[in-house]
Amino acid sequence: MKIILFLVAIIAFNVASAQTLMEPFRGAEPFRTPITPFGRAVDAAKEDASASNYVAKLSEWNVSNDGKEYNSSFAVPVWWLNRQVLVRVGYSTSSYELLIDGRQVGFAASGATPVEFNITKWAKEGRHTLTVRHTESEQNSVSSTFSTQKPLVSDVAVICQPTIRVRDILCYTTINDFGEGVAEFSVVVKCDALNPKRARIGYTIRLDDANVLAHGTKDIELDMRREDTVRFMARVPKSALWSMDRPNMITLELENKVDNRPAEYIYRKIGVRSADVEFQTMYINSQPTLLRFVNYDSSKPIKEQLGKEYNGLVLPVQYATESVLSECDKLGVLVFIQSAIHTTFLANHIRIGGNPSNNPFWLESYLSLNRAAYYTTSIHPCVVGYAIADGDTTGINIYESYLLLKRLEMRLPIVYEGANGEWCTDLIEFR
Repeated sequence: MKIILFLVAIIAFNVASAQTLMEPFRGAEPFRTPITPFGRAVDAAKEDASASNYVAKLSEWNVSNDGKEYNSSFAVPVWWLNRQVLVRVGYSTSSYELLIDGRQVGFAASGATPVEFNITKWAKEGRHTLTVRHTESEQNSVSSTFSTQKPLVSDVAVICQPTIRVRDILCYTTINDFGEGVAEFSVVVKCDALNPKRARIGYTIRLDDANVLAHGTKDIELDMRREDTVRFMARVPKSALWSMDRPNMITLELENKVDNRPAEYIYRKIGVRSADVEFQTMYINSQPTLLRFVNYDSSKPIKEQLGKEYNGLVLPVQYATESVLSECDKLGVLVFIQSAIHTTFLANHIRIGGNPSNNPFWLESYLSLNRAAYYTTSIHPCVVGYAIADGDTTGINIYESYLLLKRLEMRLPIVYEGANGEWCTDLIEFR
């Protein structure tokens, strides 16, 4: 009997260990475009998160445990009740646990991309302690791009959204026969309620204050814990398309009404452009574009890095913050996002015990990190491609990551510099 119990314990331990490694982001929400909800349209128009009464940014930290533990606090006001409360951790130098009032509510294998956690059931009215605790997770050897840096965390915010809420925003653009952009907007709406809920999504797409390209409303009803997408389109004049020479941005305004009352306003600048690859050549708005890229250097201004020789950056996802990508949008700089995976940390050979790129044990980590890189950056018009990893070793995890990104993004190139002639990279001309 004791032997049987011992074997059961071993099996349970191994299953738990496997689940830990197969769940790189435990308790996390699906990755998305960073969204800032506002309580009033006039505040949303400012596009300043500090003006929102539904966002609490955490900037004062008590650091302990040799810099591995960051503690702060936030208040849940009465008007946040009966809504969803999420924590967004924008940046961390390693894997971490998220704790609310000492209780672990989530884990992230990498802090290179923004990760969100739904803490509604722990967020009662009053003050709460939030802790980001860096861990010595084995996954750091694959996912961390900061292994030589001291522990650090930043860009943390507590966000309040209605029970039926805007979860994500996407934009897909084609060019018609007149050279105009036909932009299809997809707004993903999620219901976190235990019963069906209805919402009315109002939208306005502005070229500027005086010119409205499209406006209207879409009704949606969702069952318990369901999500769906509302879609609408706008025709954008050729002169207003985003390009390197004219990095124009338009404004998408969303009003989410629940029970016929405004529940949140979301405004976002969006660049409308098409991007395709044909015969190894990039086409922006149907015009051939020569790619002249340089690796991003965080110590220099973007303009200084480009000079007159380059028109684009290979940007590691840990540096692909909203501020950096927004600057690239405004400057008309092209960007390839590189996922937070280094295939050179461990042995170069791909046999058992070698590089994790060929070890299925790490597959979910590779997929999750590439999925995160895509969903948190794809809304930016400057982003015209994705790099699976940094390194020179291939394997099953690289192949599966390539297939994943091709399913998510059929038009932009997916590349891996270490492909060594294998099929896990698109062919595209660089100079």
